Amino acid sequence: MDPTALREQLEQRLVEFAWEEWAQMGVLAAPHRRSPWAQDPEALIVFTLEVARSEPRLFDELLDWMLANEALLSVRRLRAMCIDENDRALLAGAIGWLARRRPRARLRVASLDSAPEVLLPLFHDRGPVPESDPDFAAAGLLRPPLVPSGKSLQPDLARPINLGFRLRAILGVGIRAEVLRIMLTVQAPWMTAQALARASGYAKRNVHEALAGLSAARVLSASSVGGEQRYMIDKSAWAALLLSVPAELPAHRDWPQLLGVLRAILRWSQEEALQSASDYLRASSTRQLLERIRPELAFAGIAIDPHPTAESAPRQLQSAIERALAALDPEPRELASATPLMASQQGHSQHQ
Repeated sequence: MDPTALREQLEQRLVEFAWEEWAQMGVLAAPHRRSPWAQDPEALIVFTLEVARSEPRLFDELLDWMLANEALLSVRRLRAMCIDENDRALLAGAIGWLARRRPRARLRVASLDSAPEVLLPLFHDRGPVPESDPDFAAAGLLRPPLVPSGKSLQPDLARPINLGFRLRAILGVGIRAEVLRIMLTVQAPWMTAQALARASGYAKRNVHEALAGLSAARVLSASSVGGEQRYMIDKSAWAALLLSVPAELPAHRDWPQLLGVLRAILRWSQEEALQSASDYLRASSTRQLLERIRPELAFAGIAIDPHPTAESAPRQLQSAIERALAALDPEPRELASATPLMASQQGHSQHQ
């Protein structure tokens, strides 16, 4: 039984994915593919801050990119993408680091009453840190000071992955650009304000206001069906504006949900308690994890049993991981049919 197998497998795949995405968005790296989807920058940043804890160079290049492209980002959405205190600490460190080099009111970090007594290592499997970065230390994280490389570029707006940035260049950073990115890429004839709120990370009330303004400007059309307001967009008109055709618009992914779920699974696989836990306790922990991530999986179109048993929970988690990773890969690959962690749980369940 090796509880680290799932973590190692996930870390490798997720780090590879993050490098490929950022290489197409301005980070100094050579992309090996052309992603067919439109990326969500804030969701990807919060995701990368976690997965790059096992890849310090990616972490540092991400901060360099954020410094170069800070004006293109929504701090409000960055905070909305956080799913737990781990995310909030990582983001606080990154924003604090940015604020020191780009003094902006919007980058202001809430001051703590006192400095954390114990700093947790930011990077996994790293040696002693003789000097700590003050901005990450203020967030309770220990890492060496970072001098930005200055090598990051602005996103190439002609790439499909950067459609969100292109819309921000037209409409500014805000709700309207996010609503249009989602509606232009999703394969659905209409959307509701509630679905757009979940997909964009904005409050439903604010999305309603943005949709009302876009409808008044005839950018969108709206209709009421059974008391439900539905919003539609003329993709042909927008594709022409973008010097494209509807068939060439990038694909949609539910990035906040997909990347949030994978982040939750990765952190779960890193829990020290799993190392020495019995098979029964691991199966119980797996069921609890599935219960926590099921709503986000469902929104992303990945259905799992709402009441998994000890026998089925490991298989349900394995299936969810494979389907979530497939959504991140233009040429989907499969994980091994059962990692040692999963196999050990399945073996226990079969003997209950």
